[in-house]
Amino acid sequence: MQTIHVIRFGALGDLCLTGWTLARLAQGPQREGRRVVLVTKERFAALAEQFTGVDAVESLSEPGRLGDLVRLAANLRRQHPDTIIDAHGVLRSRLLLGLLGRRPQARLRKDTVARLRLLQGGAESTALRQHLRQRLDSVMDRAALPSGEAVPPLAHLAPATPPAATLGLSPGAQWDTKRWPESHWVDLARRALDHGDRIRIFLGPREELWFPGGPLEQALAGADGVEFIRGRSLLEAARALAGCRRLVCNDSGLMHLSEAVGTPVTAFFGPTVRAFGYAPVLPDSRLLEVADLNCRPCSRNGKKPCHRGDLACLTGISADDAWRAVGSEAR
Repeated sequence: MQTIHVIRFGALGDLCLTGWTLARLAQGPQREGRRVVLVTKERFAALAEQFTGVDAVESLSEPGRLGDLVRLAANLRRQHPDTIIDAHGVLRSRLLLGLLGRRPQARLRKDTVARLRLLQGGAESTALRQHLRQRLDSVMDRAALPSGEAVPPLAHLAPATPPAATLGLSPGAQWDTKRWPESHWVDLARRALDHGDRIRIFLGPREELWFPGGPLEQALAGADGVEFIRGRSLLEAARALAGCRRLVCNDSGLMHLSEAVGTPVTAFFGPTVRAFGYAPVLPDSRLLEVADLNCRPCSRNGKKPCHRGDLACLTGISADDAWRAVGSEAR
C-alpha cells in the first residue's frame, strides 16, 4: 500500500480546488493500492474528510504555532509516508517538511512574481494562463491521473432529487472591495422572488459586520420563500449549496465550495481577474466582470481599497447583467 501525504493548508477555495485533483487521482489506475492523507487546517478537517479520494485527514490547529507544527510533524513521521506532495508551497508547509526531515516528491509552483508583474502593468504571462486546478494536477504523477475531467469532489453531497427553484445568494467576501453592491443584491433577489424562485442566503461571520439592519436584510427579512444559512459548519453549508440550482456570489471561498458540490455559480470578479487562476470551472458557471477597465487587477487578492473610490469594477455589473445569467434557466 502506497501512502501519499498531500499538504494544503490554504484557504477554503484553495482546499476545494485541491479536492478536484484528489478526486481525479481516485479515478486513476492503482487506486486500490494507494492511501491518500490530506494535511490541512483544523477548521477544514470535517469538510476535507468528505472529499472523494481522501482516505484520512491530519490537521494543524490554528493559529498554527511552532509547537503545533512540531506535534503534527511527529504524527506524520510515525505514518511513514511513501510520497509527500507540497500542494501549497508556502513557508508553513516548508517548515513542516523541515521538521519531518523530508523533501517533497513534488511542490506546487507559485505564480506570485507573474501576478505582481501583471499588477504593475505587465503582460499576462504563460504562468497566469494556467488555472490553479491545472497547476495542482501538475504536482501529481501524471501517470496516476486519468484523462478527462473528475466529478466534483463533493458531488456525493447532492440531494437525490435535483434542485429546481432554489437560488443561492452569497453576498459576502473576504474583503469589502470584492463585494458586489448591496443595492444590486436587493434588486436581483426581488427579481428571483417575482420569478418564482426560492432564495437561500449564505452568510458567514464577516457578513455579521454589515448585513444586520442593512438594505438586503430589510428587503428580505420575513419574505416568503427566503431562507438564511448562517452559523453553520462548512459541511452543513456545503449540503445547503448542493440543494441550490445555482449560487450567485463574489470571488470567494464559497464560490469554490459551491462548484465542489456540483452547483454552478454566477460569480462577480472586480479587483481580481480570471488570469489569477481562480475562475469558476464548471461548464455551466458564469464569470461576470467589467472587462474594459484598465485599473484591473488592482491587487493580488482584492484586499487593497479602490484607488478610484467608486468601485467601478463591481458597480458596473448591473442587476440586469446578473439576472440574464441566472433568470432564464428552465426549471
